[in-house]
Amino acid sequence: MELSPEALRQDVQRAAEVDEFMIACYEHALGLPDFTPSGIAEALGVAQQRADRAVAALRDLRLVRSAERGTDRLIAVSPEAAQMELLIPLEREILDRRRRLAGFRGTFSSFVAAFEKQKQAGTRAKSVVITDDPEEIELRLLEAAQGCTTEVLVMQPCVAQETPELRLARPLVLEAVRRGAQGRVLYPHTARGDSDTRAHIGELLPAGGQVRTTNEVRDRFLVFDRRTAFIPAGDGDEIAVVYEGAVAAFLAGQHARAWESAFTVDSGAAGYAGTLEDLKATLLDLLASGAKDEVIARRVGMSDRTLRRHVASIMEDLSATSRFQAGVLAARTGLVDAVLRSVA
Repeated sequence: MELSPEALRQDVQRAAEVDEFMIACYEHALGLPDFTPSGIAEALGVAQQRADRAVAALRDLRLVRSAERGTDRLIAVSPEAAQMELLIPLEREILDRRRRLAGFRGTFSSFVAAFEKQKQAGTRAKSVVITDDPEEIELRLLEAAQGCTTEVLVMQPCVAQETPELRLARPLVLEAVRRGAQGRVLYPHTARGDSDTRAHIGELLPAGGQVRTTNEVRDRFLVFDRRTAFIPAGDGDEIAVVYEGAVAAFLAGQHARAWESAFTVDSGAAGYAGTLEDLKATLLDLLASGAKDEVIARRVGMSDRTLRRHVASIMEDLSATSRFQAGVLAARTGLVDAVLRSVA
């Protein structure tokens, strides 16, 4: 007799609900050659419904069974007999599942050996895989993160603006750092004012990760052990997974150059922590170039509303009537260069 998971769950639940009345019913039934629920109710002076529930629970536990086929008479059996009837099929099923599990492990071990051999040879059927399938992206991220032993590099906007693959990668990066991989995460300065990003940084830093912020984050990518890289494959949700060491090394170099001039994030620092002037200089420079608001917002990792608030403050400081005029005035007066020198 094989029990379904639902039947097992119900049996366990009923077993956990054993009360004194059920035990009293069982004791009374043991002293009778046979019985009925109505007889139990009458003998114990309880309502029929209560006796019915108790007897049903005892039947589920195999402590009560039919006396004869075709009758409503019941008999009580010993706990040992009940266990034999109830637990042996379960133990047999557990044993069977363990055997199947061992078989699957043995089967997959052969494929693991083939995979490791291929990976050590440094070859893959495809060096670049482009996909927008969330499940495939998650699986490839999991594979890269679990195999990461030395270094994981991340360049991304703040958490509030992160893309689906970055959201999937965040806990994987944290776990790799906790295992001992060196983690370097680069955010725009605006991430310092984002509560979700600060919460993630609050997990990364104690785990041994390093975080810095810079005035602009023009790209987003992840690099694991300088072997596997995840980069955008267009304007949509498509991601290019690159299994090519040369590309991963190039991205690592890009990350290193940005990292050198970036500002270290201190876990005890509040707000922008001295990076606001650097951010202001970048905004002034982009305004002077005539860049559109959405371009500026994307470059500095800022929402449109936050950008408008910063630009309004700059315009007020410069007595400018337009964004472009603010940029031009800042450039003519050398304000951009002065601000940049002050934070250099």
